[in-house]
Amino acid sequence: MGQRLKNIEQKVRNFVSKNPKLTILIILVLIALYAFISIEALHFTSDPGFCQKCHPEQKIGPLSEVHTWKKSAHAAAGVKCLDCHGDPGFIGYMKAKMGGLYDVYGEFLKSPEHKMGILKLGIEPKHASKIAPSKTCLFCHSDEYNQKIREETLIMSPIVSFRKLDGVKNPDFRKEAKLNDILTEAVKADIEPKHKSHLDKGLDCTDCHIGVVHAGQYKNKTKMQTCFDCHDKMKPKKAPDNNDCMACHKTQDSLIPKEIITFGKGDSAVKFAHETHTAMFKCKICHAKAFPMKKGATNIIFADHGKNKVCFSCHNGKKAFSYTDCKSCHAKIATPKDINYKITDAAPVNFSHEFHTAAFECTKCHPNIWPMKKGTKKMTMDAMYEGKFCGACHNEKDAFASTDCDKCHIEPKKK
Repeated sequence: MGQRLKNIEQKVRNFVSKNPKLTILIILVLIALYAFISIEALHFTSDPGFCQKCHPEQKIGPLSEVHTWKKSAHAAAGVKCLDCHGDPGFIGYMKAKMGGLYDVYGEFLKSPEHKMGILKLGIEPKHASKIAPSKTCLFCHSDEYNQKIREETLIMSPIVSFRKLDGVKNPDFRKEAKLNDILTEAVKADIEPKHKSHLDKGLDCTDCHIGVVHAGQYKNKTKMQTCFDCHDKMKPKKAPDNNDCMACHKTQDSLIPKEIITFGKGDSAVKFAHETHTAMFKCKICHAKAFPMKKGATNIIFADHGKNKVCFSCHNGKKAFSYTDCKSCHAKIATPKDINYKITDAAPVNFSHEFHTAAFECTKCHPNIWPMKKGTKKMTMDAMYEGKFCGACHNEKDAFASTDCDKCHIEPKKK
């Protein structure tokens, strides 16, 4: 074997000595072929179709990163995986490719649990900022960072183009793509996010815009609760109070939700309109003490009537009309079921709400005579004779006398 290798080596030496020009040509062709294959391999392994081999799911969440990317505005603009998951410049691109080798290693040699653990970290803002750095976002979305990074990067883009990111030159790219400079221009929204001041405080883009590409939506907007959670942690001086709406919202109109909020079901449901209330009161009258600034966080029950909470903190007959004026809120008042009083040594009494509400308003009895909670007061005949409870009306003037026993105490019919 050793002798055979020596013979081959000698033949190569003889060929090079006799054909130096041809040898150089062959070497150049081999180098060109190697470079071509390497570049094509880089292109192939950078395409989302290649990434999908390890991220194949067609849902929302881990393993579905390519599927959700396809639904985003970034995909529509031709922004691919390594445009975000890698620093600008050729060196940043190659670092991302080297990191990808570890991912391929993990795909074949690590457990599925290990892989899922890494992917689930992607929904955490701080980890997301490492795999999709803020400076990469700002490279496209601002002029200042684009120009600064281009000046500081040793090799921005070689002769061959490897990705869209490295060819981005602002403001030309930004204007062509119809993007605002998020650090110097107002955004197309009802709020002013103050991107620059947030970045100066050390926040990353992913702290607010987590899921901007992988939420399965064309445009994934920042949730208001995300702002509230962060501002709560930074109080009292480092961030606006959550009740200081105009600190972020550009106009008063943008603050007012347009949809009607419905409490309850059926004809007796209460329909609440913000516009009616904001015409007279400021947001902070109700938010966030009476009502948290989160839809569905408040559950109003009947027993809340008359308590200094939710709607009834104002609707007490002093600040606003009383909660006893049922028809002002309820489109239709549901008639409570009959109340059956079982009495020792006397026939039972069946009280009909339906009969009484046909003749009187609810406020005739509630809440002055009867609190609007079952079992709150215990009724006695002596008190009734004194003009209390039912005796307030059953006094032989407004209605038959409470001493007319058989009008109320009726033995049930035997079947």
